Amino acid sequence: MQPEVLARVVRSDVATAGKEPQWAVALQFERAEILPTGGNGNSGGSAKKNGTGRSIALPIRVRPRNVPWHEQAMTLEAAPGRVKFLTNREYAFGERLLISFVSRGDAPWAGDEEWEGEVTGIEMDANSDSVTVTVRRRKS
Repeated sequence: MQPEVLARVVRSDVATAGKEPQWAVALQFERAEILPTGGNGNSGGSAKKNGTGRSIALPIRVRPRNVPWHEQAMTLEAAPGRVKFLTNREYAFGERLLISFVSRGDAPWAGDEEWEGEVTGIEMDANSDSVTVTVRRRKS
């Protein structure tokens, strides 16, 4: 049986792909259901307190600069100039990544389809193989 997670639709749009309309939907998941509360150092931080972060799941594509293919990931937070996403890949602090939103209309800022960011945070989860990575957008 698949686990159920409480979520709400925060944005929707009709995309005309072919003969039938398709829906593009952005969901906001209840944070307690996404990440285990087993002492992984994720206390919500100042983004929750000052309102700069948005706990929202958006599909993104992530790749190191020297790798031609990307991994698909989902954001946990999206804020102007910063995204936090869940991955099974290993990244290093300071590593530069190229990131793009699957749907350009989902990006929390205007700009290029693919943008360069720098890994500024890595949170390990003791209860799974997943890693939460924070990437800040680099100014061009």
